[in-house]
Amino acid sequence: MNLLKKIWNYYRLHGFINTINAVFRKIFCKKKNFVENPMKSFTLNLSDEEKEVSYLKDKKVFIFGTVPYYDVGGGQRSSQLSKIFNMMGYAVHYIYAFDSSESKIFNISMPLVLHKSIDDISIEEFDRSINKDDICIFEAPIEKFNVFLLVAKDRQAKVVYENIDNWETSLGNMFFNEHTLINMLKYADMIVATAALLVDQTSKYFEKYNLPQKEVYYLANAVDDGLFEPRKNYEKPDDLIQGEKTLVYYGSLWGEWFDWKLLEDVAKANPNSTINLIGDYKDVLDKKNTLPKNIYFLGLKKQTELPAYLVYSDYAILPFKCCEIGNYVSPLKIFEYIAMNKLVLATNLPDIEGYPNLFNSNSAEDWNKILKKDNNVDLEKRDEFVFNNNWYNRCSKIIDVLFPENAEKVDKKFYKNISVVILNYNNKNVIFRCVDTLLRFNSRYSYDIIVVDNNSTDGSYEELIKKYTNINNVKIVRNDKNGCSSGRNLGVSHASNDYILFLDSDEWVLHKYWLDMYLTILDKNDDIGAVGWSAGWFNKQGHAYKYDAWFEHRYMSPNMLYRKDIGYLATCGFLIKRDLFNRIDGFDLFYDPTCYEDTDLALKVRNAGLEIVYSTYLGVGHLPHQTTKSGTEAHTKLLKEKGNYFVKKWKEKNPKLLEYIK
Repeated sequence: MNLLKKIWNYYRLHGFINTINAVFRKIFCKKKNFVENPMKSFTLNLSDEEKEVSYLKDKKVFIFGTVPYYDVGGGQRSSQLSKIFNMMGYAVHYIYAFDSSESKIFNISMPLVLHKSIDDISIEEFDRSINKDDICIFEAPIEKFNVFLLVAKDRQAKVVYENIDNWETSLGNMFFNEHTLINMLKYADMIVATAALLVDQTSKYFEKYNLPQKEVYYLANAVDDGLFEPRKNYEKPDDLIQGEKTLVYYGSLWGEWFDWKLLEDVAKANPNSTINLIGDYKDVLDKKNTLPKNIYFLGLKKQTELPAYLVYSDYAILPFKCCEIGNYVSPLKIFEYIAMNKLVLATNLPDIEGYPNLFNSNSAEDWNKILKKDNNVDLEKRDEFVFNNNWYNRCSKIIDVLFPENAEKVDKKFYKNISVVILNYNNKNVIFRCVDTLLRFNSRYSYDIIVVDNNSTDGSYEELIKKYTNINNVKIVRNDKNGCSSGRNLGVSHASNDYILFLDSDEWVLHKYWLDMYLTILDKNDDIGAVGWSAGWFNKQGHAYKYDAWFEHRYMSPNMLYRKDIGYLATCGFLIKRDLFNRIDGFDLFYDPTCYEDTDLALKVRNAGLEIVYSTYLGVGHLPHQTTKSGTEAHTKLLKEKGNYFVKKWKEKNPKLLEYIK
């Protein structure tokens, strides 16, 4: 009751002030690209929405960021956490303190249930939205956040304070509020610092403010390794200027920490090389006009555009001064640089010391020496670094700390009753990442893994045998022909458990909680026979037609758990109970070697009186078109042959199942 009284007294004063501020903003301030409902253009086209769609209700995250989601092209920490929490099955609400000051605002699709300025959301609205065990993440000690923090704590939400910058410098001049900082330290269930020096700084605050000491978790920035994936195909950006050596930087181009002198010296010493700077340069136009001509200003880009610039560059650079700001920074971009297999030139920032494929020095002379050498990327070190430093890792750590009772030991029996079946056919380049990540993220589930080799000729079968034979929960099975139906049926026959998950070899697991949502969906809904990660619809003739990848956000709005208004499911992430699989006679062998076997299986589930549902909350990455030869003459011929058989079969058996048309 004392806390409630404090909130009420605080709001009596600050609620009035916030109201005046909001009115002032509406009258005098031109808002940039304000989005209250980022999915406003997303149409469901359902006859009965409530019957066809299930919504995320139990898992919510509220992120209190300094700037809107779309700032810096959608690339800052708060937007990355938002995106990944949504992909892990959370309904994300994003509340920001300040409007964007950038000269260009991108129309970015945001995976958010809500995106509002803090001046446009009332305490009453927030109080109605937040529940016990929801997660609230605050990334700065801003006074406007204080009352929301108190309400969250009163509602028994889980509170996280993230110290992401040295706010005692000029960075925090406009908003650093000591009273709010004290409350965040006092009430937070988890305290995070994003750089090693910030850990020390934050720890000292407890003594300074006479507060009980709490653990400060070091969670540096990270990478969205689904987006920054070097194995994908990228087109060269038209405005990237290549030279003898092509250097690229993206991010802020303003601030006392940016080392323009270092860049100038490197550019002058390497006149045949190019330095491409991506970012808002409206505040440094004098630099644009006076620096060497081989330094190019490319302007702001969306985060989704950045991987292509890295692919076609030789080095990624980080010219930050080692100062009271730079020394406290965990540069988000460096994780993305490394993930894209780039060699990195950086200054001696303390937080990045020891990172792989990194050359660091504050001296332009040292940078120049490196540029004159032939240097290679250590891919093995890169892979391990990325797995330990992706955003799923950071979000999983937050969940682990906030809910320790659920972090490792799971009492639900079906979590320990899963078999994963994967096919391999000449997929030497991708199959090992698939299996290795399944083993890496198996602590919650203890599944067995059955890899069925469909008579490969590229040596992958022999390597699979050599690598995994002595691992207890991995079985390598040889199919005497190349067949998706026969291979998966064979895999199920070797499975030990009651739940069967089919994966493709070009998929890989992203985080420790990757199966939770699927297992929960299947366990809580007796009418659902299968849940899948990819789905499609039919055309009027009954052939498989459009599929989820054709639509924005893969046809899932950010508050959906699953949807039933799909025609079929693909087997690149398909969970089904083993007894149901056997009852419907598994895959039809006519579809060997490939095409329509998964479409047919999905209809078999529906024909048995159970529903199939589509949900994107399986924690896997996917490198498309690695397991099939889509677009080739042979594949097109198979598609037609198997498709005609499929339509004839189901028009005779149950034509109503072909009526899910797009």
